[in-house]
Amino acid sequence: MDPELRDRWLAHAERQMSDAGRRSGAARVAVVELLARDGQCLLSAQEMTDLLRSTGIGSAASVYRILDDLHALGLVRRFDGGDGVARYEIADPDQHHHHLVDDRTGLVEAFADDDLERAIDAVAARLGFELTGHDVILRGRRRL
Repeated sequence: MDPELRDRWLAHAERQMSDAGRRSGAARVAVVELLARDGQCLLSAQEMTDLLRSTGIGSAASVYRILDDLHALGLVRRFDGGDGVARYEIADPDQHHHHLVDDRTGLVEAFADDDLERAIDAVAARLGFELTGHDVILRGRRRL
């Protein structure tokens, strides 16, 4: 993740949580910082718990509660990739991207595509639908 984007999102998250009267406890700070780390895209609550376990901060229940709160505040997006596991990433209105999921390895990769964006806008217009957002998750196997 671009350091400027990360820093901007961290400052925004801190303001939103403060304005909403949320305490900035150690577990909440650890989850927010984990989400903002480079390369952290679509992590499950369990993956976050596992990554935070070595720090001794937060239980699985705390991580789930914090993620629900961050989602309610509009600070994270929640994705269900069809496998029944919710995954999370920061919600930044200035950085829109989609995801490729490799069925073989489980690797999730972000991508942006201007042609895809134009096609989505065209479909919405043709259907008389005003978009307020959209998510695309492409599943497959990377060619070897």
